[in-house]
Amino acid sequence: MHYKNRIFMPDLNNLFPELPVGRRFAILTKMYFGALTKRLEHLEIERHYSILLLIEKSPDKCTQQYISNMLKIDKASMVRIIDYFVKKKYLKRTVNPNDRREHWMELTGKALKIMPEIHKGISDINKYVVAGLSAKEVKNFHSTIDKVFENLSKAPSDRIIVNYKKAKVQNDKT
Repeated sequence: MHYKNRIFMPDLNNLFPELPVGRRFAILTKMYFGALTKRLEHLEIERHYSILLLIEKSPDKCTQQYISNMLKIDKASMVRIIDYFVKKKYLKRTVNPNDRREHWMELTGKALKIMPEIHKGISDINKYVVAGLSAKEVKNFHSTIDKVFENLSKAPSDRIIVNYKKAKVQNDKT
């Protein structure tokens, strides 16, 4: 439902009580990244900010494999995303001289210049997301998400590959 460019979340508990938790997360993820994309639309790049953040915070040489493992991104998609950032001159990819199969990722000066904007954009959206919640509710929310992650990490599952294509902005006219 739309009203003057605002998207309202239907009451899924009443409309579809058996909706999988994963679908709820997927809906929230799309909404979150839509807001973040809008907030950072002035940047030359789109989405995949978490990759830049991970490389920035990595204490050692950050490899493509490390990023793939940490963010649960398949290798083929990771190569495409890294290629995208290298082409835009936000990442430098270097072959490990001791193991030519391994590539190290490093932020370029161009990337380092925009990192404060990315941090601010994420901080702004995160504050918006938890607006109206008490500090205790926010802490409980994060604890709950961590517990869900922990539980799912232990569950038997199949490996799912998500196709990370370019994000498309949909202009709804309502």
